[in-house]
Amino acid sequence: RRRAAALLSLACGLLGAALAVEQVTAFVVRSSAPSSVDFNEYRWIFLSPWSRAALIAGLFAAATSLVFTGIATRTIGSAWRWSAIVGLRFAALATALVLFFQPAVELRQVTREPNRIAILVDDSESMELTDKVGQQSRRERVRQLIDNSASAIASWRKSHIVDVYRFSEELARDDLETTASTPAKGKATLLRLALEKIRRRYEGDKLAGIVVISDGVVTGDLAEIGTGEFRDFARELDTPVHTVWAAQAGIKDLAVQEVNADEFAFVRSVTRIEATIHATGFGRRRVPVTLSSDGKALRRKWVTLAEGDSSAKVFFEFTPSHVGKFVYKISIPVEPDEAVIENNSAWFVIRVIRDKIRVLQVAGQPSWDVRAFRGMLKQNPNVDLISFFILRTNDDIKKAGNDELSLIPFPTRELFEQELPSFDLIVLQNFNYGPYGIGRYLENIRSYVDGGGGLAMLGGPLSFSSGHYNGTPVADALPVILGSQVLPAGQTDSMLDERPFQAKLTKLGDIHPVTALRYESSDNRTLWSQLPKLEGLNKVLRARKGAAVLAVHPTLRDKDNKPMPVIIADDYGKGRSLAVTTDSLWRWGFIAAAKAGNDGRNYLKFWDNAIRWLIQDPELRYLHVDSDRNSYSPGDTLGLNIRMLDQDYSPLANGSVSLTISRGFDPKTLEQIATHTMKVGSDGEGSYEIANIEAGVYRVVAEATVRGRKVRAHDIFLVHKASIEKQEPAADPAILRMVSQLSGGISMADIEEFPSDLPFIAPKIVRVDKRSDVSLWNLPWLLLCALLFLGLEWLLRQRSGSL
Repeated sequence: RRRAAALLSLACGLLGAALAVEQVTAFVVRSSAPSSVDFNEYRWIFLSPWSRAALIAGLFAAATSLVFTGIATRTIGSAWRWSAIVGLRFAALATALVLFFQPAVELRQVTREPNRIAILVDDSESMELTDKVGQQSRRERVRQLIDNSASAIASWRKSHIVDVYRFSEELARDDLETTASTPAKGKATLLRLALEKIRRRYEGDKLAGIVVISDGVVTGDLAEIGTGEFRDFARELDTPVHTVWAAQAGIKDLAVQEVNADEFAFVRSVTRIEATIHATGFGRRRVPVTLSSDGKALRRKWVTLAEGDSSAKVFFEFTPSHVGKFVYKISIPVEPDEAVIENNSAWFVIRVIRDKIRVLQVAGQPSWDVRAFRGMLKQNPNVDLISFFILRTNDDIKKAGNDELSLIPFPTRELFEQELPSFDLIVLQNFNYGPYGIGRYLENIRSYVDGGGGLAMLGGPLSFSSGHYNGTPVADALPVILGSQVLPAGQTDSMLDERPFQAKLTKLGDIHPVTALRYESSDNRTLWSQLPKLEGLNKVLRARKGAAVLAVHPTLRDKDNKPMPVIIADDYGKGRSLAVTTDSLWRWGFIAAAKAGNDGRNYLKFWDNAIRWLIQDPELRYLHVDSDRNSYSPGDTLGLNIRMLDQDYSPLANGSVSLTISRGFDPKTLEQIATHTMKVGSDGEGSYEIANIEAGVYRVVAEATVRGRKVRAHDIFLVHKASIEKQEPAADPAILRMVSQLSGGISMADIEEFPSDLPFIAPKIVRVDKRSDVSLWNLPWLLLCALLFLGLEWLLRQRSGSL
């Protein structure tokens, strides 16, 4: 204890001596410095003439002397006396070193060029969030921090120039008076980009430091890089970055964090969608997740989210039934205390296309026309064909029962009720529905066409009026009006004509895509005149009003004394129908191929055209309207491209188009946004733009008149309502903390004002105007002190018997 007390007293004595020396030094400088000059900087210097090696040798000699003194006096029994001897030797050596090194204080009057402090304030949308109900938003907290730090910022300005910037996806100059006073609207927090721009703007030593104020919701540029790259980036800044976390813990939020879905899907094929649901600040709970389209729920599933910060994935599968572009939505309920409600749903666009054309062919009896049509479809790799043929009927074998007439029962319910919507095209070929119990399903066929399907009826003794279709729902969908005379089976039907004839192309048929076997009109007419003759015709009363009569009989007349139609096409509801009133089109392939210079491919060309038209191939529409993108961000400019085609599908010059743009996810509750009437150019094309569009699902309907016929086109697109800033609103100071640590700055959180002593790089000295040296070694009493310390040490050693 005595030894410890002695050592502690020695240490205290040395500290007291150091304080005394400091005060003496300050007194000497004050008394010796010139009073007429304002010095603003000082530094320590040595005035001794010795070289560096000599100075090191002197320091080493003093240290060695002190060590030997301690060793030589270790046998002294009194700890207090030993401490006093060592302390006096240390004081004597220290005084001697002062005389040896000859220290002095150089007083200087210097002029510095102020360097700059850059204050970067986060201006992204997440700064508008409130972390706890009833408290200030993050932006309001920043405003209060700046107001409270007026004195600290004023002290920085004594040596530096303070510049203020706002940053989000861009960097913009600002001032302290307006910073954080206006609502934050940035769509991303690109901190790395902002720091790089600041570093380039203040090259070299012109930047004293950077102060970043953010909530830590850093998107993209810094959040995705690894630790090594992060360290390299911070080192390249070459300036301290002090960060202030402007958020607080405790935010609550449920979000549809991510949706993974392909941009394209195939009609009638299963499509899989994956969604990630994220919860922050809630306890364990089950959340319903709904997939919907056009305001209707398609699927619903439940996910379980753990307590705190957790995520869960949910998968949906559905089968698109129609071709086109559709907007889907995945949504979760909104909790009362959520920070963000915009991220509780996510929209996405899927364009549904055809993989194969699915065709249902139902034939009443075998024939050359049935065989040719089926063979043509079977050879097409893009067609998925389902064929049903009636080979025998009750009239063929009187004594046979129904079970003996077929290998399997005719699947009427499966075809015309369950599977009907899955087909792109239905072909009724010389088929009488009566004996097979299909009459109750004819309304389904009509509704199928009205809803967007395609229907083709081909002639024969069991088709049209001869097939008892007059007055049925199917007759309503056909492009012809059937006769009312229906005779009993076995009698000659006056609605049939069996004489050969040469089909005559009409003026409209010359340019219609169904009957355009050649591109040039003159070539097409010549080709049609050379096609083989057809045999047999189903008579009709007339073509429906507005229907496109493409080919007619050369001599027969309908009830209005017009040429009897042979090939007729028309729109019905959202779908299309085609009537071919003969069962001998096969002759265009088989008979024609027997002629020199004819390969019989006109039959294939005709049906390829007809099928494309019936399934409404987008390329065969008279009017097109397409947005330049499937999705936009709020504030973007919407671009619409319009294209008009004439009846021959050539560009329609100077056509007039009416546009109606509405907003709404549910088609029943649309809000009309804009209407516009425009003219396309000489090339049949035009464009229209709407600036600063808001979030929502948008639907565009274009209407025009082509040769007296009204045509429509539509498109759908979306404007995302939740920016990336609000997908994960929970603030995290980790990235800000790492930036500060790696750059040599200080990371701060929950502060009321800036510290006034934040370390910054000192301004660069431009010139030294005045200097004066104050010597601290050439004082007479220093030599006396050295002699006094040595004498007292000698006296103590003599009294202790250590000489």
